[in-house]
Amino acid sequence: MSSSSKTKKTVSNKLVVAAIDVGTTFSGYAFSMNYDFNENPSKIHINCRWIGGGQLITNKTPTVLLLNPDRTFKAFGYDAESQYAELAEQDAERDDGKLFHKEHFYFRRFKMKLYKTKNLMRSTEIEDEQGRKMNAIKVFSICIKYLSDDVRKLIYQRDTDIKRTDIHWVITVPAIWNDSSKQFMREAAEKAGLNGSRLTIALEPEAASLFCMHVPVDKMAITGKSADRRSSEIRTFPKGTKYMVVDAGGGTIDITVHEVIDDGHLKELVASGGAWGGTMVDKAFEDFIIKLFGIKSYEEFKKNHVEDLVDLQREFELKKRSISVSKEGKETLRLPVTLYEIYTKLTKKSLRDAANDHKEFAGKVTYTAGKLRIDLDVVRSWFRESCEKTISHVRNLLKHPASAGTSTILMVGGFSESTMLQEQMKAAFGDTRLIIPEYAGLAVLKGAVMFGHDPLTIASRIARCSYGISVYRDFNPSEHPQNKLVQFGSRKKCKDIFAIHVKKGQELVVGQAQSTSRYSKLEEDQISLYFDIYTSPEEDPKFVDSAECTFLGKLEVEVPHEKSRAIGVFVSMIFGGTELTVIAKEEKSGKTTKAAFNFLK
Repeated sequence: MSSSSKTKKTVSNKLVVAAIDVGTTFSGYAFSMNYDFNENPSKIHINCRWIGGGQLITNKTPTVLLLNPDRTFKAFGYDAESQYAELAEQDAERDDGKLFHKEHFYFRRFKMKLYKTKNLMRSTEIEDEQGRKMNAIKVFSICIKYLSDDVRKLIYQRDTDIKRTDIHWVITVPAIWNDSSKQFMREAAEKAGLNGSRLTIALEPEAASLFCMHVPVDKMAITGKSADRRSSEIRTFPKGTKYMVVDAGGGTIDITVHEVIDDGHLKELVASGGAWGGTMVDKAFEDFIIKLFGIKSYEEFKKNHVEDLVDLQREFELKKRSISVSKEGKETLRLPVTLYEIYTKLTKKSLRDAANDHKEFAGKVTYTAGKLRIDLDVVRSWFRESCEKTISHVRNLLKHPASAGTSTILMVGGFSESTMLQEQMKAAFGDTRLIIPEYAGLAVLKGAVMFGHDPLTIASRIARCSYGISVYRDFNPSEHPQNKLVQFGSRKKCKDIFAIHVKKGQELVVGQAQSTSRYSKLEEDQISLYFDIYTSPEEDPKFVDSAECTFLGKLEVEVPHEKSRAIGVFVSMIFGGTELTVIAKEEKSGKTTKAAFNFLK
C-alpha cells in the first residue's frame, strides 16, 4: 500500500506541517519538513517518549489538564496526572484539613462533551473532575497551546532556521462532528496562538486513510480470505478500489468508505459513526468496580486517593489492549489497598463478601493478596456494547448501495489496538480483507501531517445532512399552513421555508460551489442580508422549525445602499472541504466577497 512508481508525485510547498490531535483519551503531535515529505511522505516525526509512572512509555500522552487555582497552566498529560495525585497526597498529610488540590482545576477526557453538546456556543462550559466549571474554548486552547509549544521545540531542534510563520498547522476532529464543533476547534486553536490562515481542520478517518496509502504491506497485519501476502504485492490500491476505514478512538468510532478515483485521489462514498469508542469499555469497568464496592466506597476512593485512582486507570488501560476472545482463565488486576480499606471501613465486610453479595460475580471474582482475580467472561462483557455497536454499524454500511464491492477494511485509531475489538471484527467479517497498520493509534496523527501537505488528495465528500437557509416565499394557501403567513405591506409571504442548498447524500466536490442561489432584499432600506442556516437529517425538509432541523448560525452579506428591492446577491456555498466556505457576489457591481459565517453563538 505504499507508493509505487505509478503513483502521482506530490510536491509540498509548505516548509513544515505540524498536526495536533487532542483525543478523548490520549493526545499527541507529529510533524514533517517539506523536503522529507517530497522524498518520502511517510517520514514523519513524533514525540515517542511520553513517560507515565516512571515505567510507561507511549507515543501519546493522556488528555489530562491541570490548572492552577487562578486558571493558569500547570501541567498536561502524565505530568498532570502525577502532579495532581501528589497534591492530593500532600493534602492527606496536612494537619489543618485543607484540601489544596481541590482548588486546582483537573480536566480529564473532556473532548466528548463537544460531541454531546447539542447547541455549542462560545460561552459553553465544561466541568472538571471536581465539578468546577470553566469556559470550554479556554480549556481546549490551553491544551493546544501546550502541544503546539512542545512540538515547536522538536522542530527547532531539527532546524534552527525555522520561523513560527513557516509552520502550517493541522487540527484533527472526528468526521461525525458537526460544523459548530469544527469552528469551535478552529477558534480554540487561534486563541492558542495558531495563525488561522495557516491552519487546516482534518477529518480523522480521512487522515488515517491517507496514512495507510503510504504504509508498506510488511508493516500491516492482514487477515481474511484475501490475506495471502502474494496477493498484496501491489503496493497501492488501484483505481476503482473501494475500502472502509474504521477509525476506533477513545470517544468516537468513525466509519468511512473511500474509493480511489485516480493517482491516489480519494472519493468519500458513505460515512457514519457514533460514541462507541474505548471509553465505553472504561465506563463498563468503572460500573463493575462501583457494583462490587458500592458507590459510597468508590466516591470516597476517587475523592481522597487520587494517586491510587490514576494507577488503577493506567493499569486498566494496558490490560484493555490485551484482553482477547480466545484467552482462557482469569485476569489479574492489582487493587489499591486504599479501596479495599475504604470498603471494609464503610461496610464492615471483606471483599469475599462483596463478590458473594452479587450472584453474577459468585465464583467469578475473587480477592487474594491485594489482587482481583476476574473471570474472563466478566472482563469480556465490558467490551460487549462497544464491539456490538461497531460491528452492527460496519455491517449496515457495507450493505449500503454505495459500498458495493468493498472488500477491504482498514482498522486505525487507538482502540483498534485492542485485541478484543480486532478478534471480534475478524469473526464478524471473515470474508473481508482486514488491515491493521503498525501503531494504528498514530495513523490519524501521521495522516493529518500528509493531509496538511496535500489536502487535495480528498477529491470529494458526501453530505452527512441537508443544509439550507430560512427564507420567505410567496404564500400559497394550498401548499403552506396558515400559521406561516406573514405580510410585508400588500405582499403575502410564507416564513420559515427550508431553502435547500445541499441535500443529504449529495456528492460534494472539493473546491467547487455545490449551490448558488440568488437572494434579494425584503425591505428597500436594507444594507445587509442576513440568513439563518439550518441542517436536517432529512433529504427534503420543508420548514426550518420542524423537530428534525438544527440551527447552525448566521450568514451576513452586505448589499449596496440603494432603496430598491430588485438588488440581488448570488450566494455560493462550498461544502466540499472540511469546513464550509461561503462566497457572495453582488449582482449589480459584480463585487465578490467572502461572506461572514458563524456557527457559534
